[in-house]
Amino acid sequence: MSENRYKKILIIRTGAIGDVVHTSALVQAIKEISPKTEIHYLSNKIMEFMFKRNPYITKFIDLDPKFKLFSSYTIQIAKLLKNEKYDLVINLQPSFKIKAITHLAGIKKELVYKKDFNIHAVTNFWQTGLKAFPNMKKPEYLKLYLEQEVINRAKNKLENYKRPFIVINAGGVFSKRQGRTYPLDKWIELGNKLQDKYNGTIILNGAKEDKDFLQPLNKIKNSVNYIGELKLEDSCGIISQADIMISGDSGPLHIATALGVKSIGLYGSMPVKRTGCYSNGINISSKKECVPCNRRKCKYLKGTDKIYAPCMEEISVDSILDQISF
Repeated sequence: MSENRYKKILIIRTGAIGDVVHTSALVQAIKEISPKTEIHYLSNKIMEFMFKRNPYITKFIDLDPKFKLFSSYTIQIAKLLKNEKYDLVINLQPSFKIKAITHLAGIKKELVYKKDFNIHAVTNFWQTGLKAFPNMKKPEYLKLYLEQEVINRAKNKLENYKRPFIVINAGGVFSKRQGRTYPLDKWIELGNKLQDKYNGTIILNGAKEDKDFLQPLNKIKNSVNYIGELKLEDSCGIISQADIMISGDSGPLHIATALGVKSIGLYGSMPVKRTGCYSNGINISSKKECVPCNRRKCKYLKGTDKIYAPCMEEISVDSILDQISF
């Protein structure tokens, strides 16, 4: 059943990469139920590469993540949105600043996202649009579309390496949220055991700010270290070529699932039912009694100089190995 009541709509989501990836199911669902609806997407510039080849998105609008509410820039963005004459805005980033922009833009109909920790983020975003598109169905898989040039660059980088390609994403060590990163020594143990068993190539992925700290990962046999070396889109290109991705709860993990890459997510403090691998993935959770606490700061790390939360320390290397086969 087609629903074409809205000629042009705007979807807004800024911030975390994984959250933007999780909104892709809503975009797809709307276009499938209402193919004539034109969809625009407002987010930060760093996310633009995700939308260049997306067949469901007509236009991407860049929003400066550091914009000030009372500024000429805010007025400029509001005017831009007003001129588009949207029939509907689905606001998946209901901060005061974003609400101010949609108000200034004079958008009459707005659906506002409300976070629900009892359901997966994909479902949560999708449900936000149900009031406008009550008959739309939730996609079973996330889909991320990369430009062929990005994929070709990745293939060229990896053409002399041996499969299977196993991507280890060890980034986020110094992120605001504790309980999401796996210990360095366990990554090294895991990588070497994978090499002994499969004799492929371990590809190291991670954030630039973690680069120096994660240098010991070079001890992993036959590893290729791209930590902090690639732009986000090129990192995604590398991930797209992986036979498997192993990571804590992170943007790259969710990118991998959206690219159809088999993934293993390691979960400590974060709730699997909220941010677990949505598709193409296996979630391994700590069994500690406090999991998932969903707290930014681990109560067991308070007053110590330790980096890793006990919940992530508890996940054994063998429990990960048991989930991998080629």
